[in-house]
Amino acid sequence: MMKPNQNDEMFKLRKSPNGVEYLYIPMFDDTGLVRTFFTTRKGGISEGDFDSLNFGKYTEDHMLNVVENRKRLFSALSIEKPIMVFPRQVHGDAVACLMAKDIEGQENVTIEDTDAVITNIRHVILTTVHADCLVVYLLDPVNKSIGLVHAGWRGTQKNISAKTVDLMIQKLGAKRENIIAVIGPGLDGCCFEVGPEVYEQFMTSLDCIEEFVSRNKNDKYLIDLKGLNTKQLKNAGVNQVYMTNYCTSCSPELFFSHRRDKGRTGRMGAGISLL
Repeated sequence: MMKPNQNDEMFKLRKSPNGVEYLYIPMFDDTGLVRTFFTTRKGGISEGDFDSLNFGKYTEDHMLNVVENRKRLFSALSIEKPIMVFPRQVHGDAVACLMAKDIEGQENVTIEDTDAVITNIRHVILTTVHADCLVVYLLDPVNKSIGLVHAGWRGTQKNISAKTVDLMIQKLGAKRENIIAVIGPGLDGCCFEVGPEVYEQFMTSLDCIEEFVSRNKNDKYLIDLKGLNTKQLKNAGVNQVYMTNYCTSCSPELFFSHRRDKGRTGRMGAGISLL
């Protein structure tokens, strides 16, 4: 069932000539500095539970399908001679900074044990893979640096969004007052239900957790990860923080959802690139 507020203002849908349908952030793309995407499940060749634009390699989908799906997406973006960056996500808080020496002569870069990536190099496509966890897009339009964060509940608990902002400032010369953050699709507070063991982990690590938790009729805890990441980003000095209305679990026509689909499902891809 789709939420009634799915008329989203932060993301717009783009239908490419090759059939790929993805969301993008007009606030970012209209600057002419970057191109952004968050894939839907439409426009690929995967079948069954992975129908059709599965972006995730570490699923039970056929690898050749995923390779073709990614090829179609990157073709739709029309970025000249792109370098694709794929962090191997582990639900941690490691942030990788890509400089020119790290990508010289490469077309595809895989970074092990990493959940966020930053760079100031043009035509580098930073990517992350999602099936309910949040994506956070970061842009300093003045100093021309970008970041992309995979923020599930474990990453949020470890304050990964704020740590990514700090590294953009330390390594790339970004300024807190310039950085714009957009929180993309993922589980909303309506659908992120957890038991007491997860709630207690949040309680021991985050002082502000009570602001973003409610109880449901099953006596379980509903946690608002988007609100938490917004709070953490603002505590890190980022005043321009925006979020989408899209909940992956509530939108089966658009998104895969690990929780809704009970683990057997595809993945969405998120990305940002300096032009």
